[in-house]
Amino acid sequence: MKKIRVFISCLIVLVSFTGFGCAQNNSLQKKYGQDSAYFMALLSLENGNHRQAEHLLKQAEKKASPLIARRSMEKLSQLGNIQEHINRSYSLYKKFPDEETKLAAAKEFFKNKEYARVIRLTEKIDLKNCLNETVYYRLSSMQKKNDSRFSKEFFEWCVSRAFSDFHYKLFCEIFKSEEAEESNVIQLRADVFTKNYVAAYSNAKLILENKKFLLPQILSDAGKAFLYGSNNFFSNALYLDSIKKNLPDDCKFYADFYSGRLYDKSDSYKTRALNRFVFAMQESLSDANFDNALWYYLNCLLKISVPKTIDAITQYKDEWKNPSYFDDFFETLSVRLLSLHAWNDFYKTTDLIYGKASPEISAKYSYISARLIQENFIKTTKEKSEEEQRLFSQALQSGSDLYYRFLAIKNLELDKTKAEEIIFSVGNKKEIQPDPQAEKLLLGYADFGLKEFIYPEYQKLKDKIGMECTEKIAEFLSQCGKEQESIRIASRRLFSKDRSFQKRLLDLSFPQYFKESVQKSCQDFSQPEYLLYGLIRSESFFNPNAKSNAGAKGLTQLMEGTAADVARKLKVAQFDLMDSATNIRFGSFYLEELRRRLDGSSILAIFSYNGGISRVRSWVKSANLEFGISDLPKDLFLEAIPFSETREYGRKVVSAAAMYGYLYYGLSTSQVVEEIMK
Repeated sequence: MKKIRVFISCLIVLVSFTGFGCAQNNSLQKKYGQDSAYFMALLSLENGNHRQAEHLLKQAEKKASPLIARRSMEKLSQLGNIQEHINRSYSLYKKFPDEETKLAAAKEFFKNKEYARVIRLTEKIDLKNCLNETVYYRLSSMQKKNDSRFSKEFFEWCVSRAFSDFHYKLFCEIFKSEEAEESNVIQLRADVFTKNYVAAYSNAKLILENKKFLLPQILSDAGKAFLYGSNNFFSNALYLDSIKKNLPDDCKFYADFYSGRLYDKSDSYKTRALNRFVFAMQESLSDANFDNALWYYLNCLLKISVPKTIDAITQYKDEWKNPSYFDDFFETLSVRLLSLHAWNDFYKTTDLIYGKASPEISAKYSYISARLIQENFIKTTKEKSEEEQRLFSQALQSGSDLYYRFLAIKNLELDKTKAEEIIFSVGNKKEIQPDPQAEKLLLGYADFGLKEFIYPEYQKLKDKIGMECTEKIAEFLSQCGKEQESIRIASRRLFSKDRSFQKRLLDLSFPQYFKESVQKSCQDFSQPEYLLYGLIRSESFFNPNAKSNAGAKGLTQLMEGTAADVARKLKVAQFDLMDSATNIRFGSFYLEELRRRLDGSSILAIFSYNGGISRVRSWVKSANLEFGISDLPKDLFLEAIPFSETREYGRKVVSAAAMYGYLYYGLSTSQVVEEIMK
């Protein structure tokens, strides 16, 4: 990489004297043609040569392909004196008139106190749909210029869409209203936005008495105030019921939705709650609102009756809009059915939701049902082996979920060729039409060694990037120290793909960073490397500087107290958890100690690493009692764990470890799963 930089630096010097016409023999120039001026300009800026950079950017602005010409103009607008910033930002907008360039120009005008130009530029924006930041600059400019339209436009902006950081920022900075009622409405919105629900509750009813304020966003905020700002759940629900008849049609959903939630919180009024959620579904004017009401309906019903919940699934399985929205409900339902020994209801639900729920949930239910049949918890009227085969085969279609795919491969005893075919089909199919200009831009950053530009640009263009380009930029980032960015890019395409991928994309999604430290720790503590890699990837995504809200640190996310105990046992006087080698060694030791204390069980050690060993021992006893056997198979035990975080953590580590075993240690995923699940 250093040699490439030196070569390019030399090329910049050459270009500064000869122009691009004399550098046709350079491979990068031949590859990128006039577009190369943009990348060379960025390198000039890195070297502090602003004059040369401006020359190259102006050349690219005129002669490069459209996307790179645009990026050249964007970069130019950041260079030069104040007047050049202003003129170049406006020229960018005139050439590429869209929301993004309008915002850039408005921001530049505002920064330089050209408030009248901001107002003229934004005269025809749609306050309900355009970028909130653009509205912020418009309204701030109007206030600076004492524009008489300010109050009206600010109020319209505040009541017509979701309240944002920019709404609140302007509210705090300059809002004053001559209309006390309008002031109260905006105050309500600000209070709900900042979760100051008690204050919001104090004026919510007063606001709803005025017909001109009966708007969807106001009803939604008032509903939140009633729900979180007061304990008078029942009386607040009755109030929403009482005003519903006078509400516009686009507000009735919120009255029923929040009265349903309030009745649900009242405990004794579940039937009323269910009734209101049904009304809310009927009144919803968007798919998101329908799914939200249905989600609460199903969860409320689950508190009352499992059979009725299954009947409701039968009724609504063809009506929900976004299947993934209900994943957490089906997680909760799964644990409830298993804890109640409702094996047959679980089996029935599996067939009800297959192809209707998300691929991940359909696979989960199919796999568990197959295992319940296999372990004789379910007696099926169908031929047992054929039914197991059918359900395990369904579990292979698990979308982005590796866990159930790997467990199904093991139970179906698939040969290596078939197993690899299944592994390489992981992910949810997404139609992607690669944009040659977008791909050329990202590949140019990589070819010219401009690593810091790739991930921000990828975030903008990710739905226009094909598999081959994804692999190349992820490979480049991996090689030049941008590990987390490389993994994120590779993994996103792995689990959301336009076609089958090659093994290298798997390698990039499951890399072996910190290899020397992992090898040494695993040798010292007799631990499989694939297990430690699986843990590190799941805990920190290989970010040595990772810190959790709870205080866990580093690659293996250890707490200071745990680390101090490990240090004492390893006879280490001083330690730094942000040191990668130390963190890996301590995490490896702690995991192996847990495994030793749990009779050599890797999977129980994994659960304990996340949930604590005392909890895990308690869960084991409870699960064995629930299922009525002395030693519940570990895959079924995972499904009975009451903490959703620990269940998901176990799935992640097992999946990652199995992939590492397959990619680097000559093992099949089935071999790794079998070893971990002992």
